[in-house]
Amino acid sequence: MHRISTAFSLLALLAVTAVSLLAPVSAGANCNVDPTLSYCVPGVIRNDACPTANTEIVWCPAGDMSLITLTIGVVDVNNNPCPGCVVQVDFRFSGSPRTANCNLYVCGTVGGMVTLTGVTNALGEVTFTFTGGGCGCVNMDWTAFTSGLVLCSSSAQFCVKSPDLTGDGTINFSDTFKFLPMLNAGQGYCADFNCSNTVNFQDVFQYLPHLNGAHSCPGSILPFAPCPPGACP
Repeated sequence: MHRISTAFSLLALLAVTAVSLLAPVSAGANCNVDPTLSYCVPGVIRNDACPTANTEIVWCPAGDMSLITLTIGVVDVNNNPCPGCVVQVDFRFSGSPRTANCNLYVCGTVGGMVTLTGVTNALGEVTFTFTGGGCGCVNMDWTAFTSGLVLCSSSAQFCVKSPDLTGDGTINFSDTFKFLPMLNAGQGYCADFNCSNTVNFQDVFQYLPHLNGAHSCPGSILPFAPCPPGACP
């Protein structure tokens, strides 16, 4: 009986040790984080028909086109990466729709705001991604923390367009009613999904799969806030 009890105690100890090893480690545990050397870099993952050099991106509520990103890099006082750090980021989105009676939309937000948590990889980095709908200029503001330390607090602007032309988070015939006049005219920034400065049947081929799939996501319409002058074409 004593041997059985000892065996169970040993198994319990091993289980606790395994959980401890697998659990995310806070920055303060093994890494002397230096916020002045850590970094936050906004960017995009491009997956649309526009040339890579273009400043605008095309996104879709389903997340199957380009994405907005924010990469957080956590390093110590010797500029070495800090893996396993839990990073929390408070995001706030706003924007300026380019078309009257339309909106901008970011999936996963409530009132344009969301707080996300991630764990840094072996390089000391964690990346957060966003998608949405609408056409215009999107402001992304953020404050990133780890173990109570503020790593960075800043903002960036993104020029977006989407098959979700109305910016309500769903692609349906309301968007088609916005798309067709620009197709008939052969021009229109928000319907130029391949950034060719012309709206034609190539843009129809870009638009139809998203309409047929009724692509959508839960999220919120963004509060209005102007972008800096010249931020978008």
